Amino acid sequence: MYLTNQTYELSENNKPIKNVAEYLKAIEELTKSEYGKFAFRGQGKISFQISSSAARRLNIIQSDPDEQKRFIDYNNELISSAKMKGYHRKGIVHLEELELLAELQHNGAATGLIDFTYSSLIALYFAASNIDDEDGAVHIVNTHGLDMFKQIQSHDIKNTFENLLAQNEGKLWVWEPSDLNNRIPKQHSTFIFGKPVIDKELAKTIIIDKKEKSKILFELLNFHNIDAFTLFNDLTGFARENSFYKPYVDPRFLKIMNKVDTDIYSISRMGLDFESRIKLLDQALELDKNSLEALYLRSSLKLLTEDARGAIQDCSKIIELSPDSSGVYFTRAVAKKYLNDFEGAMEDINTALELDPDHEDAYNLRESLMKCVSKEN
Repeated sequence: MYLTNQTYELSENNKPIKNVAEYLKAIEELTKSEYGKFAFRGQGKISFQISSSAARRLNIIQSDPDEQKRFIDYNNELISSAKMKGYHRKGIVHLEELELLAELQHNGAATGLIDFTYSSLIALYFAASNIDDEDGAVHIVNTHGLDMFKQIQSHDIKNTFENLLAQNEGKLWVWEPSDLNNRIPKQHSTFIFGKPVIDKELAKTIIIDKKEKSKILFELLNFHNIDAFTLFNDLTGFARENSFYKPYVDPRFLKIMNKVDTDIYSISRMGLDFESRIKLLDQALELDKNSLEALYLRSSLKLLTEDARGAIQDCSKIIELSPDSSGVYFTRAVAKKYLNDFEGAMEDINTALELDPDHEDAYNLRESLMKCVSKEN
């Protein structure tokens, strides 16, 4: 059977994972009761759909019949145009439609194929490589689930893309391509296709903590030899990974962030040195002054050292860069309360609750603030 547990289910307390060890443990927990072969898809933002790049180009949200037709027409036109340019010939080899789509995707075209990998660590790299203000995600599917997936066999390769979609019996095709290019074996690639968008309910999901992405990237590089240059080991991949839309992370920044123990509550319990960690974060922010990850950690540590004004300054910078994080408004409210700015704290708490109505700590803080305000009056 395929994995059907609720989206975003985690193995331990429903918390985002913070390092590679936690990630591997979570995979073991989520898959130990299943028999099959598991494919993984890492995405930098948990809010993203599990969709093909063609669906994203067409702005397809739901896989209704009309959208499916538009999806098929688009891929047919893409294949036809590529053939007119002679791109279906690779040396003396004639590429079938599926193989042509894989080559087009390899070179950056938006196709109906959805990239997965049989390597859990490679999926983790893709989930962590987009360092921003949102948690990442690794989606896991059991491709041997016969009631949902259908394997492409050798005789299917000669079929057209449209015919394959018509013959999939409502299932999703799984295709483990041959080594069409040197990136496929490096990334342990497999393609899943059949619909523009895959329902997230068909996958189990591990959340990647947005505040820990740089540390995870450091671990993947130093302990598993996984980075952009090992995964995209050709000129096309090298160029795309260094294009203007790819965020740049200074290797020195990763090295510094790896030295910072980012489990704030663990640090507090163990009575560890806050100041040395703040100094490390100061160094990291000299390399990237707009790092949300470093700013968030420094604001939390400053709050623990009773530097409320410093915490407010860092939180305000985060809000300037990313105004939709409820946790940052909560942290700033705590700092303002420490300075007896109850009205300012109340304003931040109300904003935090607008962004996240389920933020229990924010409700508790608001109740405490209301008592402080009533005492003042």
